[in-house]
Amino acid sequence: MKETSINIFTSTTMPRRNFLKAGLAVGSCIALAPAIADRAHAGEPSRGGTLRVGLGAAGAKSSLNPFISTGDMDFAVAQSIYDRLTDFDGNGHIYNSLAEDFSHSKEGNVWKIRIRSGVVWHDGTPFSAKDVVYSLQYMLTPENKADGFTNLSGLMKPSDIRALDDSTVEVSLAKPYALLPQVLGSKVMFLVKDGTKDFTQPVGTGPFRFVEWSQGQRVTLKRNDAFRTPGMPYLDGVEFIAINDPTARMNALIADQVDVVAQLDGNLARIVEANPAMALLRSTSAATTDQFMMVAQKPFTDVRVRQAMRLLVDREQLVANALAGYGRIGNDLHCITDPDYASALPQRQHDPDQARSLLKQAGYDNDLSFELYTSDAAPGMLASATLIANQAKQAGVKIDLTVVPPDSYYSGPKFKKTAMASSDWGQHTIESVFGQAYARGAYWNEPDWTNDAFDKWVSMARTTFDPSQRKDYLFEAQKIIWEDGGYIIWGFRDLLDAANVRVKGLSPSSQRNLGYYRFEGISLEA
Repeated sequence: MKETSINIFTSTTMPRRNFLKAGLAVGSCIALAPAIADRAHAGEPSRGGTLRVGLGAAGAKSSLNPFISTGDMDFAVAQSIYDRLTDFDGNGHIYNSLAEDFSHSKEGNVWKIRIRSGVVWHDGTPFSAKDVVYSLQYMLTPENKADGFTNLSGLMKPSDIRALDDSTVEVSLAKPYALLPQVLGSKVMFLVKDGTKDFTQPVGTGPFRFVEWSQGQRVTLKRNDAFRTPGMPYLDGVEFIAINDPTARMNALIADQVDVVAQLDGNLARIVEANPAMALLRSTSAATTDQFMMVAQKPFTDVRVRQAMRLLVDREQLVANALAGYGRIGNDLHCITDPDYASALPQRQHDPDQARSLLKQAGYDNDLSFELYTSDAAPGMLASATLIANQAKQAGVKIDLTVVPPDSYYSGPKFKKTAMASSDWGQHTIESVFGQAYARGAYWNEPDWTNDAFDKWVSMARTTFDPSQRKDYLFEAQKIIWEDGGYIIWGFRDLLDAANVRVKGLSPSSQRNLGYYRFEGISLEA
């Protein structure tokens, strides 16, 4: 069988043009506060100390299972304990993590993955191909309810994955698929040790080892002395502390109760910039704080009502007020930094008159009302919901806000039960978000939106190895979302974090907050 080798870099510093040529990059513009930039490269890093990380989005359903994430705290912990086959650097470029090489058959339906040698689990067991096989099969088992199920289940069955030897995995796909390395780098694709069923004492290959946790409150990790990067991590450990209220997180940083905090609101970022004891970490990204409309519930069963709501939102005002200017307007599509983003589609404008006309066609004449479920669970979430409710009044629409605490928002009984709700998404590739936010039956397909024509274009895109042709197919898929979908993506927020000035080595990432929650290169100044 003739095979084609795929060039996925093992370094995170390769030229951007190479990734774009391969169709495997997600470009982004990164802004780094000068004080952090200077410290990130000054002198030999100090060793020792425990980094205290203040995070939100933690709650009663918080879990140590890396395949089931209930919020950013769970994800941040998993990032420190586990690894993936591929990953994305701070600029959105894909690179090999625990994979060494990818190759595929001429047809593109059989892939071989050679894994990195010399990697060991936290208990000293060598990492091997059978661990990869088990992890993929675990995600493909519906009963496990893994977030990655919808990304993988249309591509392969558990029996399609086998270890050829200790360092080689073979995957036989249901049909040719061009983006396997990319999808295996999506945030839900962690690798666990063969046979793992209990995650209460997690064992990974990442830079930090598990010590203890208090569900939804605190997780303590210590340095992995056998980590594959010589000399790292510099820290003795990391302590993740749940502080769901954003103002309380900032106060904890000011009071020196934590060293870094994630997901600042824009108004709090101004406070950081004015305080010489703190540094602001700011990254331009494709992260969204958005609203979604449940397409199977009235009034949003009617596409005219969905289109009207998208016309009612004043995007410029939302970015200026809800994000305090730390962001840019959106066009009801995810993934603005992906090279295949449909930038040629016209920017949807604020047009209350056209919205009113569409609503009248749908049978609503100053008498539409519905509930919007929301919280302060992400930057700008509650502020944007409040603004949208006010903006909707211009077309005679009454929106009643139901506001719940951040720690019970995503796990609450009303999530996905009201006509409209708020959400937030970190940076994703188009392939990743199509597999999670738009796949049929996926839990995180929050609006429960489906479209046969969309599915057809996505399927065609996934099976072509021609980047130009794939871009055309993905444009058609995104056009359908723009015309028919259930998300109101009014803007893309900058990722805003804050750190005590003694924290060194913290670099921004377009992927997620606090440098994609990568702490192996962090050190604490005495």
